Amino acid sequence: LSVLLRFVGPTDNIYSCSFVQMLEQRLENAFDEAQDKVLETYSTLTVEIQSVSQEPDSPSVTVVYVVKNQDAILNGTISSSLLNQLTAELVGYFLFYPPLVIAERKCNNNSPFTVVMLCNYSYKDQVES
Repeated sequence: LSVLLRFVGPTDNIYSCSFVQMLEQRLENAFDEAQDKVLETYSTLTVEIQSVSQEPDSPSVTVVYVVKNQDAILNGTISSSLLNQLTAELVGYFLFYPPLVIAERKCNNNSPFTVVMLCNYSYKDQVES
C-alpha cells in the first residue's frame, strides 16, 4: 500500500524511534477507526514500521510498514480496503499529516503485504541529529 502525506514538519526527525513509534500508534488508531466503521467484529491491529528513507534531493519520505492481526500479517488488499473506508480528512486527522493518497497497494520482492507510505516534507533540507 502507498499513502502519500504532505506537510511533515521540520522538527520531525523521521529517523528517530519516537517518530516511528508515534506514526505506528497513529496508523493503528486510523485502522481502529476503519474497523469500527465497516466491520461487525473487532480485532486489535498493530502496525510495524519496517524502514524509513528519503531519496537525495527529494521532498518525499518513504515509510515501509506492515499491518498485523496478532502475529499474522494482513494481506495488502485487505489493509488497503480497510484504510480506504476512511476519508482523506479523517486519515489526516489521525496521522496529523494530510494524505494525498490514502492507500494504494504496492508489492515488493520481500513481502506481498508491505505497505509503503510517502511523506512530503514542507522544507527543502533535513537536519539529521
